[in-house]
Amino acid sequence: MRFNDATCAATHDAANVPVLSLVSALCVGGLFGFIDPVVVTKVFLFYILFDGVWIAAYPKCVPSAAKVVVLHHLITGVLLLHPLRRPERAIETCKNGLVELNTLFLILRRRSTRGGATHAMWNAMYVATLVPVRFIWQPYLLVYFVGLTSRDAAWERVQVVGAQAFLVGFNVFLVSRRRRESGGEAEGKRKTS
Repeated sequence: MRFNDATCAATHDAANVPVLSLVSALCVGGLFGFIDPVVVTKVFLFYILFDGVWIAAYPKCVPSAAKVVVLHHLITGVLLLHPLRRPERAIETCKNGLVELNTLFLILRRRSTRGGATHAMWNAMYVATLVPVRFIWQPYLLVYFVGLTSRDAAWERVQVVGAQAFLVGFNVFLVSRRRRESGGEAEGKRKTS
């Protein structure tokens, strides 16, 4: 099946909205004890692998850096394997999965009409969760995972701490890339005006 770029991106975003809503709700439910965190981990792993294959097959379904996003999905998958081996740590999936709320708001913002009230609402939610989730919470989890895995085998420490370090770096990459791209768009608009 072949998609044009816009259809591919719109289809991918449309599929991700309900799935990320579900994953986010499961993570919150797991944190509050309503859902078994092992189930959350399994659902999250299935999603991340499925979405990674989708992006690898159709790179134009994401706005940019498809290879980096696929790598992000692979490393997230590696991280999710840890609580499947150590179910007592599955709650960590729920803690880390809170970042998907920010991703959901980003997609909803991208799919709403600029200048409208809906776009403003999703933008406000994206901006309000960006720093707390991606630049405070996930780096905190990195430090926390160093302590959590301090008595684990070296390969497990590398798996968990290394994957979390990558996710923190991915957040920096993601935001800096968006800033460069939006800065380039603004610069291009100024030149053509």
